[in-house]
Amino acid sequence: MSEYLFKNDISKDMALLNEINPELLQAWRTYHDGVFKDGALSKIEKELIAVAGAHITGCPYSIRSRVRSSKNSGATDEQIVESIYVAMRFAMGGPFAFSSIAFEAHDALDNNIPLTDGHFFKKSVLKEINEFHQCSGDNSDAFKEFTKKVFADGALKKDFKRGLVGLACAHMTKCPYCIRGCVKDARSAGYTKEQMAEAINVAMVMSAGASYAHTSIAMETIAGLNEKEKARAAG
Repeated sequence: MSEYLFKNDISKDMALLNEINPELLQAWRTYHDGVFKDGALSKIEKELIAVAGAHITGCPYSIRSRVRSSKNSGATDEQIVESIYVAMRFAMGGPFAFSSIAFEAHDALDNNIPLTDGHFFKKSVLKEINEFHQCSGDNSDAFKEFTKKVFADGALKKDFKRGLVGLACAHMTKCPYCIRGCVKDARSAGYTKEQMAEAINVAMVMSAGASYAHTSIAMETIAGLNEKEKARAAG
């Protein structure tokens, strides 16, 4: 067995995955390959969305694979970098939006309201978000400036970054406020439901893709255990 969990070459481990259940692996590959075909979105657009999604998952294999695929599809270095910054912004977006829960809970305690009363994720959190900004001081201004620069037109169009790359990332971070905001942005930019659906399908692939790539760790573990069992049986 390798001394590293994340090896450079996992082809042997992935071959074992195929050997154990080829039917399931083929079903996964069929879905995966279909998602990345040209459709309402081009392949290169999907690959750039996937680069962002890979960074949301934190999977090194997915990141490496998607950067290669993006380059092979014709994406520029600048486009790849901008998609990564969108991922960073949405990784921040969940904690930012969920600050509303913290500030709502604080207000409830101030008013002797049990925290078990009511529900999470109310539709309007503007009051709490404004209070969070006020309490954040200079950090709030820096956050707003970062957001402005991330979503400015550049190597990638603002609408694409906010409406589609962001939409995929929002689904992967599981932030309902981010999802809702990105749908508004996508619709305002003129993106169709089909384009939004394709971006979400990329998010689905990338969420599952990290689990798929990490099966290499499981397969190496299985192979090692099987070797030990054979050695014990032979002895």
